[in-house]
Amino acid sequence: MSVEITLYTKKATKTSLVKFLLENGFQKIKHFIEELNNTNALHYIWYEFENYQSSSGVEATIQKISSEEQSNYQCSEWILHTRTRSSASFEDKQKQNEIIRITRRQFGGSFYNDWYGTNKYINLDDYPKFSPLEKSLSIISNNATDKLEKLKDCLEGYQNETSDIISKIEHDFIKSLIKDNDPSIILYNSLIPFLVSVIEYFFSQSFYSFLKYDPSCRENITSEKIKIDISEVLNINNNKNTIESIVTKSYNFQNIESINKAYKRYLNIDIRSVLSCKKKVDSKIFRVINKLDEILNARHSFVHELDINYEINKEIYFGYLKTIEVIIELMLAEFKTKNLNIEYNKY
Repeated sequence: MSVEITLYTKKATKTSLVKFLLENGFQKIKHFIEELNNTNALHYIWYEFENYQSSSGVEATIQKISSEEQSNYQCSEWILHTRTRSSASFEDKQKQNEIIRITRRQFGGSFYNDWYGTNKYINLDDYPKFSPLEKSLSIISNNATDKLEKLKDCLEGYQNETSDIISKIEHDFIKSLIKDNDPSIILYNSLIPFLVSVIEYFFSQSFYSFLKYDPSCRENITSEKIKIDISEVLNINNNKNTIESIVTKSYNFQNIESINKAYKRYLNIDIRSVLSCKKKVDSKIFRVINKLDEILNARHSFVHELDINYEINKEIYFGYLKTIEVIIELMLAEFKTKNLNIEYNKY
């Protein structure tokens, strides 16, 4: 779903509308439907990356309409159509209102909002406004979960003829002798680093966001003692690097102790305490912190020693994958105790 607002201008030309959109921060784009890229429809988008203001941006199309439509709407040959997606941020909706308002002021005419009616702007009270920290944590957690879900979709229907034959061998001794020929074992071992990448991404990027946007975390940075090369100082001065990024990189987010050290110092969150609870995954109950330690150790052994775990199978790997989902949920619940509103789309 989306909110679409069409302005039927009184005195606009294609050239004047193009100039106007460019002056107001819009960029020329191609429509994903190739047939809609023609001389009668020019497509633009506004997207603000700073402080996660946009989640999908504002789409704008300069359209040429027929003489009959001009007569019906009492408007110019060229009109402006705008659209924001249902997932768009408060700031995206605010920008859509703004661009229609100033376009109308400059070119005249009336507009139709498909949600609110004729000459009615979007009621921004209908949309929640999130802080940069809340938006960043929402994006990070949803991105991590989305990648896990896509991997799960890939593996759900995975089958291998050799693996199936070996699994049907009834004699355990014979099975143990030939299981190193099972290609699924290599597959699941090689995919453990993927899970650790998701762990590292979630913990490091969440930590970075707190450093950048949380006042108490920013205050703690002043007490941080890190040696910084002159080249990095110059990068900071030239906006090519940030203190928050340097502090984040000083911790290893593939190591529980390092993660815990960072989070306790800046966020006052004890990772071991948060993840010490027991959870049930696929009828098995385990302590989350122990399972996380198992995943991290498995990745280290595989990457650095090419140590293959010949006991791993689809069930075990999916247990690892679902453990990462549980970890994200537990951490988000902890973040929310800090009065943060996080939009998490659990699958």
